[in-house]
Amino acid sequence: MDLIAITMEPQATIRPSIKALLLVSLMGWVTSCGQGLVEREDSGATRQPSPNLQDRSGKISADRTFDQWLKQCQNLPSNRLLKGAMPERSLLPIQDPESLTQMLDLFIEQQLNGPLSQSEAWVRPLESKESFLNPSTAYFEKGGTPFMPFAMKLALPPDHRVMFHGDLHGDIHSLNTWLRHLNQEGVLEGFRIASSKDHMVFLGDYTDRGSYGVEVMYVLMRLKVENPDQVWMARGNHEDIQLTMNYGFLREATAKYGPAFPIKRFSRLYDFLPVVIYVGSVDDFVQCNHGGVEPGYDPEGLLRSSLSIAFDPLGKLEQKGFLNAHPQARALMSESGWSVAQANYADFKPLSPTVPKVIGFMWNDFSISREEPQLSVDPGRAFVYGHALTSLILDQGDPSGKKVRCVFRAHQHSSVSNPMMRRIIQSGGVFRHWQERATPNARETPESVKGLSLEKERERVLVDGAVYTFNVSPDSYYGAGNQYDFDAFGRLLLKARFEDWKLQVNQLKVQP
Repeated sequence: MDLIAITMEPQATIRPSIKALLLVSLMGWVTSCGQGLVEREDSGATRQPSPNLQDRSGKISADRTFDQWLKQCQNLPSNRLLKGAMPERSLLPIQDPESLTQMLDLFIEQQLNGPLSQSEAWVRPLESKESFLNPSTAYFEKGGTPFMPFAMKLALPPDHRVMFHGDLHGDIHSLNTWLRHLNQEGVLEGFRIASSKDHMVFLGDYTDRGSYGVEVMYVLMRLKVENPDQVWMARGNHEDIQLTMNYGFLREATAKYGPAFPIKRFSRLYDFLPVVIYVGSVDDFVQCNHGGVEPGYDPEGLLRSSLSIAFDPLGKLEQKGFLNAHPQARALMSESGWSVAQANYADFKPLSPTVPKVIGFMWNDFSISREEPQLSVDPGRAFVYGHALTSLILDQGDPSGKKVRCVFRAHQHSSVSNPMMRRIIQSGGVFRHWQERATPNARETPESVKGLSLEKERERVLVDGAVYTFNVSPDSYYGAGNQYDFDAFGRLLLKARFEDWKLQVNQLKVQP
């Protein structure tokens, strides 16, 4: 079976012929609605924002403080109440797209002048750096920017702290609740991070399936612009123009602002987000991404970089090359798993997030228990990996000592109660896979799952080779379908030794 998964849930697959039609429609939409784009500045790369960028960021901050933003959002009806409809225009905190466009300009300018623009920050050179840093073209245009997904390394001192958040899917109430909490803690001062030791990593899927994707993106861009070296956003499977056309964001933006909304520029924003971020300290790293593992990419060169912030283009993904280099993989799999790998693994260069194959960092999933297969296919979605094969893929790291210890991710959610969602909820919003040996019982209920011995503590010791799935925010059709009302985030406390790292899991009740 060929994997052509561009879908939110397995039952909703877009077929290749439909994808082509969507792209043709998008081209017409962009042509008729496109706005003038920010021009690239050729004044040279710098780690710090340009004075002009700083001046404009300060102006925006003065125009709309965090408290003012909360007040402007307080009367917005919840997603659960709207059920996919749009709020009254008079309630929108961003009444016209000018401030949104201005923030987008700042975000793009930051990328053009920040670490991404530094040749020495790339362990392998981009094939077309000038095209990559040109925001006036997009990969889906004929003759436009080639699709160039990349990985990132973020190496931090042992005493630093990193906060993680899962899918938002247009849920501005949960995002605002979290930021309000961090302001009360003193971690944030408005939109600015108070201490140089604190960092934020978002795990993808910021829009679609909710009515406030525009507002979520404004806040995330604002956080990034005001904290350029402390806020990072991974690219999820919904950071793809093909999905936003089908799952709500394009419809939302058009309903709110019509042709004035800069959809083409937003598509370029996605291209500046890494598909995986290796976050760590000294010799140990956590693989942070939206989906799952990608056996076709070896992070050794990236992890060995002497820079604290470094990048690496994915280039050609060599999945068959992984099998050839790791003959022990066959012994780990059942015959069915080996057949899946032989039929579906390929060596390919991604032309988009889903063509010719899906990128595992954005799309793949993981099994729940140890007895489940090491490799299977969720039809219409992507691969599902087991614990032993996952450990083998993570062990690809630098043989000189750099090691990928575990995975922080999101993505594997459902709008109906299923074994995965029950375990995420019972784990307080962050579930560690493979705690159980037996495959989940098909007759289990939310009540019966309460009796399982799952990690529920606020502070947890990380397990080498484990995968941690972060929950989706609650003011969503996921929260409505699974009847939970708490948002969850993790705070990773780094130390010199991996054995001393701690993950604090926090829940916040969301009341829109």
